[in-house]
Amino acid sequence: MPKYLTIQEAQQQLPDLPNELVAEPAIITQDGKPAMVAMSLEQFESLWETLDIIAEREFMAELREGIRQADAGETISLEQLNAKLEF
Repeated sequence: MPKYLTIQEAQQQLPDLPNELVAEPAIITQDGKPAMVAMSLEQFESLWETLDIIAEREFMAELREGIRQADAGETISLEQLNAKLEF
């Protein structure tokens, strides 16, 4: 669960935030309402990469089809795959 901080708390804790945000982001509030999110660079890069991947329509269509096939039990064993690929 994300940590909630007021803007004032975030300002006071700014030097320590990089170490505290390694596992999860912090939601910064203003006047009791969420106003922004602070996260580690690693989390940001991971999120950015995920957004880049899901923006690829063809990949997402293939992924959804694969999930549909798996849910429908349309799978093959590793041995069958190896035989099909001639391994």
